[in-house]
Amino acid sequence: MTTGHSIAPDASKRDGPRPTHFHCYRWSAGGQEWERLGKTDTLDVASPDRPPVRTIDWLIKSARLIAAVHAEPRDARDWLISEWDRARDKALNPVPEWADSEERAKRALRAIETACWPTYSQWLTGGVIVLWSVVGTADHCH
Repeated sequence: MTTGHSIAPDASKRDGPRPTHFHCYRWSAGGQEWERLGKTDTLDVASPDRPPVRTIDWLIKSARLIAAVHAEPRDARDWLISEWDRARDKALNPVPEWADSEERAKRALRAIETACWPTYSQWLTGGVIVLWSVVGTADHCH
């Protein structure tokens, strides 16, 4: 299957292209949708309605799920943390104090720099789940 995007290789390896930019993805659905979609394989994995579970799932979905594109790892990390911070305020269950944004930001930047593409999720009040991910790609993805 041709995806239109390519996954940048693990940055700790020396072979292959390094990411030239970072796609910042956002996906959300209601709890009933999430439950239904999690139990069935009837939807095409490329469907925007199917939850992204693996990195490739993000890349084969519609470009409309790309919320931002950044050239620098720090900018992609800042996008991810700002999304997380907004969701914390609307979380269905209170986020524990030990899950602070500063430490999360450090880990997210390290993950992005080493091509371990971070994905966060949060259940929000009203029964909505939101997922975010940062995935590095090379120039030829567009």
